[in-house]
Amino acid sequence: MKKLDIDPLFLIFSVLIIFILSIYTLNNKKEQKLDSFRSYIDNKNIILKYNDLKNSWVTKSVQISKVNNIIKTMNIKNANIIQTNNKIEVNIKSNINNIHRFTNKLLNEKINIKRLKITKDSIYFQVGLI
Repeated sequence: MKKLDIDPLFLIFSVLIIFILSIYTLNNKKEQKLDSFRSYIDNKNIILKYNDLKNSWVTKSVQISKVNNIIKTMNIKNANIIQTNNKIEVNIKSNINNIHRFTNKLLNEKINIKRLKITKDSIYFQVGLI
């Protein structure tokens, strides 16, 4: 049998190169894992924000009932309400104190106000229906 002569220096360098390559690939995999984890966290935050927005904008019937409840609780009798398929238009003429209180109640509700026009003795607003 013939004996294989392996140079010890070659063996040491080979092991060292394999070790360095394994450390390098391990670091690359670690960075990839961190990037995917960051991406997961970003997507999770986006999903949570979307879910909050979805829950805060209520359905069409709830928005209609909110507007009607505000008008009823303020005892406003001369409100002109025009409801179409995708919006509600309300025009109210009253004194300045009622307008001020009504505006506060309206702006504190979670409804989609598209247009708001306030004068001394009247308020006009549009609510977009989803």
